Amino acid sequence: MTVLTSRQSGLKQKELIEGVKVIRTLATGKNPQGLLENFKRSFLFPKSVVSEVLKLCRVQHIDIIHFQGSSIIAAPNLKKLKIPLAATIESYPALCPKGDRMYRGKEPCNLVCSPKKFFFCQNQSSEIGKISNRFYLRHNPLFLGYVYSYYRKLNSALSHCHLLAISSYVQKVLKLHGLESVVIPNIINSAELGNSNEFPYLKKNPLELGESKIKPKTFNLLYLGSLTRYKGPQVLLKAIQGLNCHLDLYGDGPLKKKLQQLIKKNQLDAEIHSPVPYEHIPPLYTAADLIVFPSLWPEPFGRIPLEALAAGKPVVAFNVGAIPETVYPGFSHLVTAGNVPELKEAIKKQIMKGTGSLNKSQLELEKHKSHLQQFSESSVAQRLIDYYKRLNH
Repeated sequence: MTVLTSRQSGLKQKELIEGVKVIRTLATGKNPQGLLENFKRSFLFPKSVVSEVLKLCRVQHIDIIHFQGSSIIAAPNLKKLKIPLAATIESYPALCPKGDRMYRGKEPCNLVCSPKKFFFCQNQSSEIGKISNRFYLRHNPLFLGYVYSYYRKLNSALSHCHLLAISSYVQKVLKLHGLESVVIPNIINSAELGNSNEFPYLKKNPLELGESKIKPKTFNLLYLGSLTRYKGPQVLLKAIQGLNCHLDLYGDGPLKKKLQQLIKKNQLDAEIHSPVPYEHIPPLYTAADLIVFPSLWPEPFGRIPLEALAAGKPVVAFNVGAIPETVYPGFSHLVTAGNVPELKEAIKKQIMKGTGSLNKSQLELEKHKSHLQQFSESSVAQRLIDYYKRLNH
């Protein structure tokens, strides 16, 4: 296997990692939240993918080309190689010009976009992609035309590939566009589930893990995600008003300043932290009593509920997109997306139960492991290998 990825400062351009050749030569922008960087990426990235793939094919035999993310834009220009093309659809840029499938920024979209629908939808949306939809973007025909044109390039590339959806929800969205796909989910962590040092809950009964003899008086909530309206941190801040709990938010985004103002204005026991590397995430789960996943947009997957379960922590999440596919019934609590009173009540009930831990029987523990196993490295890898074999026959 050869992995072709973007250039990264401080890392080797080429290296071998556990038998996988990694080549870091693709040209991409540095900051996905920057308007200029997004423009630069849209021009440089497609040509870079085509150029680097062709170079690779000249020096080694390739059986399958598998696109991730927006690299699929290169598919039409690589079909001449007569090599099977596969693409994992893990987000919505090829299925929505704004990339979020939120109609008018208010509710999950059930439409196939057109120029007229896009112009009307974005005009009433507060965000476009990962940037704020400011007035000079909202009413700029050149910018909007450019965004829609780029979406059409991504969307038209889908028909050139064998598609893999990371959830049944994404599969349904692809079906809406007249495209067939096979569901192969994401892997939730790099270590083999059941032997993970990151999430000890999987190795033994939670009762054996023990709890600190000195229990903090405050009930601790954890939010992980970007600070954007569609991720719902502003809804969570409204829900915790009047509750005896502390909230830690880890993330960054255009909503950060407004969230800090809400915290100060309502004197909330909440703190915003900068994003942390993945290896620092497990201790955050350990310290929390409840993980809250208040995403308003139709998440294409829903990694947080799975990682919380692996860490032995309860979850309250919004019932939208693919989130119901990743939560464990009876342990994670699903509430109506955007419903503040319902979210508040779900958190309140968990606070009344006390510090978060899974006081479950060994039978229930085995069910949890079974639920998580379908997202394990070995399980997903085997499904991919089987899929590749079918494409090559």
